Amino acid sequence: MSQRNAQHIEKIPYGKGEMEVRIPRKNYVATLMPSFRPGLKDEAGAVRQALENPIGTPRLREMARGRKSAVIVVNDITRSTATYKLLPHLIQELKDGGMRENQVQLLVATGTHRDNTPQELEGMLGKDMVRRFKVVNHHCQDDRIMVDLGKTRGGIPVVINRLFWEAELKITTATVAPHQSAGFSGGRKSVLPGIASLATLKQHHGFGMRSERPAMGWVDGNPFHTNALEAAKMAKTDFILNTVQNDRKEITQVVAGDVEKAWLEGVKASREIFEVKIPRPADIVITTPGGFPKDIDLYQSQKAMASSELVVKEGGTVILLAECKDGVGAHGFYEWMSAATCPQDVIDRFIREGYSIGASKAWLFSRCLKRSDLIVVSKCLNDKTLKEMFTERADTADEAIEKALAKHGENAEIILLKNGSDMVPRFEGK
Repeated sequence: MSQRNAQHIEKIPYGKGEMEVRIPRKNYVATLMPSFRPGLKDEAGAVRQALENPIGTPRLREMARGRKSAVIVVNDITRSTATYKLLPHLIQELKDGGMRENQVQLLVATGTHRDNTPQELEGMLGKDMVRRFKVVNHHCQDDRIMVDLGKTRGGIPVVINRLFWEAELKITTATVAPHQSAGFSGGRKSVLPGIASLATLKQHHGFGMRSERPAMGWVDGNPFHTNALEAAKMAKTDFILNTVQNDRKEITQVVAGDVEKAWLEGVKASREIFEVKIPRPADIVITTPGGFPKDIDLYQSQKAMASSELVVKEGGTVILLAECKDGVGAHGFYEWMSAATCPQDVIDRFIREGYSIGASKAWLFSRCLKRSDLIVVSKCLNDKTLKEMFTERADTADEAIEKALAKHGENAEIILLKNGSDMVPRFEGK
């Protein structure tokens, strides 16, 4: 048998191209990837149908009757919601309910992110929408624009953008997809963290609300989720319009209606795509964010490590295929990692000091490192930087696999995890 025939070979998205991964057949266990769901042929029709048949609420045009103001929360540039496909239908529903365009404003759920530029807004929302409607970027650090609604039962202060609170009709748009802390994105996340104050975010994203294991797909009993949902209800969110997308970012389903009931239907649809069964934990897990822009830097690429934590054995090795053309990434991530003597130091410091953007990412990164070794396949990062982050580097997947097999032995088992940023691994029988 030739050497090539003795290998399992796959091409994996890497940067704007691909990288070939060759796994010895005797070590190969499985490739975990999303289930195929075709994109909708008639997206506009699906949006209209969702609006005509909302889940858990009256039709939006009925809710709009007699209302004098509406705010529609939209995702920022970092999310692939294709909001421009939703807004025309939402606006038409409001107009059919008797509202005028000058009574409607769009609020960008930036969370802790920067303002979206005029050019980005046009790409997100459509030039026509930006021209016709007032668009406001949320600023989490500006206390002057906030309103305090009290605390959740979990003790999280609900301080959110006053523009949303004072609107007579409150609508949110988003995409439902697996999320490493919230279980799934969308729904309630448009309010918390989307339009919340920094003080609220710090408490909600602190250690007390986060799982010590990745929360991919975890909804019931997840405090990160339950507190965000309670906050969205305290904010009196009237109506949501959310999409579900496949791994190619094509819309596969649209849900509309109640912030909880409609969202749960979206969760069900997303789970059918991204939940995968694992035969058993593996010594070595190869994971990938899915190419550019998800692997633009190590900060973004970390998301692919979350699902691998659920697949790799304790003491195993994760191989992260991520180009990282922009290096480690900003926000203090590297500073937090390099200041520590070991991953546990980072975890302990995060528990003591609480949330900041860099601290949160360093904690998520270190959580994986505490469980397993990490080899990053990237020519754009250097050995010194990664060593300071308790991580090895390799130029190719072949080199990384060779290093991992040298540690775990020639009979080590390997699982390949495609689209690691979005997968929800579950062991067979559970």
